Amino acid sequence: MKFNKKTYLLLSLFSLSFILSAQDSAMFVRAEKIYVDNIGNLYTINDGTVTKYFTNKQTKTFSIKTFGTLQTVDITNPLRVLMYFSDFQRILFLDSQLSQNGDAIELSNLGLEQASLVCSSFNNGFWVFNRANNELVRFNQQLETNVKTGNLKRLLDMNIYPVFMTEHNGKLYLNSPEIGILVFDIYGAYIKTIPILHIHSFQIQYPYIFYTHQNKFFSFHLNTFETLEISSIPKDCQNVEFNGSHC
Repeated sequence: MKFNKKTYLLLSLFSLSFILSAQDSAMFVRAEKIYVDNIGNLYTINDGTVTKYFTNKQTKTFSIKTFGTLQTVDITNPLRVLMYFSDFQRILFLDSQLSQNGDAIELSNLGLEQASLVCSSFNNGFWVFNRANNELVRFNQQLETNVKTGNLKRLLDMNIYPVFMTEHNGKLYLNSPEIGILVFDIYGAYIKTIPILHIHSFQIQYPYIFYTHQNKFFSFHLNTFETLEISSIPKDCQNVEFNGSHC
């Protein structure tokens, strides 16, 4: 069966020690978006409904239809799942059981009118890319601004058009497909650009970045800068995620 215009998960039971070998087994799940957290729980998104498949085979769901488009689900911290609804610029946090944790955060009330990207940050904070002035802004748990980078296009002399960002191990990774993955420290200082082009999203399990490009699955080593082609993937498979509990 072909799932047109759908994303489905190739849940690969790879081990990093056998990263060049063929996959041991796979599971295909039909969904619009898929994620795997760092302890191996699987999340699927369908029509704005989030379903969590726990490693013990239990499931939980969460759905809210009044907030508009669910653009982002960030499961970096499985105890505090971030959901970003772009139509109304609202953030919700869910606990590990997918129950709502606190009130919705209205980014317009924080002075942001064009928040195009949002992701989780350390100590229960979050990052926002403000498209109005091409700036990264970090908020702490008290919704106080503690980092503002200024206009990145001017500071870096780059025409950036980011489509995805994530924080990992004290660094923020901002993906602009025509330029690469821009890396910043937790204070918003630019470090470098990783030359991976023409991709949308990616998954980081240090020291690797995993991503798909032209129906192939790749790893990029953050220390050696080596790129390895791991596997070909079906043409109608848009995303591949490693199972965190097996990597």
